[in-house]
Amino acid sequence: MKNKAGKIITALFLSGVLAIGTAPGISAETLSSENCYIYAAFDGTSVRKGPGTEYDKIGTIRGNGKLTYVEEQLDKSYIPWYKVRFKNGKEGWITSNYSRRYIKKSALPELEDTIEFVSDGTAYENIYEQIYVSAEEYNAIGVQVAVIRGSDGKAFDFAYGWADYGTREMTAESKMRSASLSKVATAICAVKMEEQGMVELSKNIKKYWKIDIPTKMSLKSLLTHTSTLYNLSSKTSVEETAEQLESPFSFNKKKTPGKSTAFEYNNFASSVAATTLELASGIPLEEYARENLFSPLGGDLSYFPGNIKDTDNLITHYDYDHSVELVPETAKKMIFTGDIGTHPGNYIGGLTGSASDIAKMFSMLANDGIYGNNRILSEKSVEALERKYFTAKENGGKFRQCLALRYYKNLYGTDGIYYHTGNAYGIVSLASYDPVTKNTVVVMTSGAKQSRDKRGIYKICSEITKAVYNNIDEL
Repeated sequence: MKNKAGKIITALFLSGVLAIGTAPGISAETLSSENCYIYAAFDGTSVRKGPGTEYDKIGTIRGNGKLTYVEEQLDKSYIPWYKVRFKNGKEGWITSNYSRRYIKKSALPELEDTIEFVSDGTAYENIYEQIYVSAEEYNAIGVQVAVIRGSDGKAFDFAYGWADYGTREMTAESKMRSASLSKVATAICAVKMEEQGMVELSKNIKKYWKIDIPTKMSLKSLLTHTSTLYNLSSKTSVEETAEQLESPFSFNKKKTPGKSTAFEYNNFASSVAATTLELASGIPLEEYARENLFSPLGGDLSYFPGNIKDTDNLITHYDYDHSVELVPETAKKMIFTGDIGTHPGNYIGGLTGSASDIAKMFSMLANDGIYGNNRILSEKSVEALERKYFTAKENGGKFRQCLALRYYKNLYGTDGIYYHTGNAYGIVSLASYDPVTKNTVVVMTSGAKQSRDKRGIYKICSEITKAVYNNIDEL
């Protein structure tokens, strides 16, 4: 099979998993060593004395270009800070979170294709071919696909490319952050807590915060992105977040909470929902999810990369320009501390596992709350997640907004699918299920271009997902 550049591309199918040959390159350890450089292209970036905003500012970057990489550390929000050296010998710290698209740790060699192709049936060939074509077109470094067929519950896994560019292959066992697919896990925890009488989704959240909030907000409005909150920066303490919620300047007063006209995709609102669940239950969300969702699914999942069981399979995360977003050594340090309200960002984008782990969660929803022999949610709770509140528009797409989930009618040859997309740390993802056939498809990619189709879904994920749905019955 030839790609668009005319190169010969081949693949080896092993037990339903695409394996690739090794080639000379650099390891994750090398990526975090002296062979890296920092490319800073954001004029005005602050340079600080230490790795965090609590350290004094010692200067400002003017212009753009390469800086010598010295070391890196995480701040209390698990954001990497890079220590850099300037041409005059001065050293200081800059944050990778200031603008991920402009401050990059980079070191990526060119590699030759070393992949061998052996066909394994029409359905497999069609899916693998689409993975190849899409990976090539959108310049992905790694792709992972998980499928659970609703008719018999049989699972299939596909993997392409590199977990560490040039040295470690992407496999079905590779682990990565799933980005905003995390919000679905958090919404599942919300309806489960309501089952258990811990929380009421329609109640004003001031009941749980015990503060005066200048507008009426519920978990339902937070999880449907209709809270009227501005998309503020998440804080790392309950007290700091409470100050934001008490301020009248945190809300768009021209809109009404809960109404479709207030819809605006909002990471901050989602993080407030997560902390609200912690306050209502008195349990850190990571602990609650582990007991009520992750363990019953039998998945190696955590909101914190360092807390999954199989940290040796954590991948290097690459952005669309193939710069390094996150290396395994840093991800392993992102661990759960046990404090309520301190890690809201992890609950909206930190969920880590393989595509297969995520597929179990979505398959449970497809099967009305049951996975394997375990009932994890009641049918009523699944119905609450799937309720279509209103039609929303975003990134050129038009869909029905549910509780965190979205619904798109007549998509990929189905009558309709529930789905969610993700984009963070270079990972672009799409998880979906067909409520009629119970088929579930999860696509996760690293280093791919982030262009979207006319529905607002990332093209690389959309094209691969369509190929799977079209061929799933023949697998």
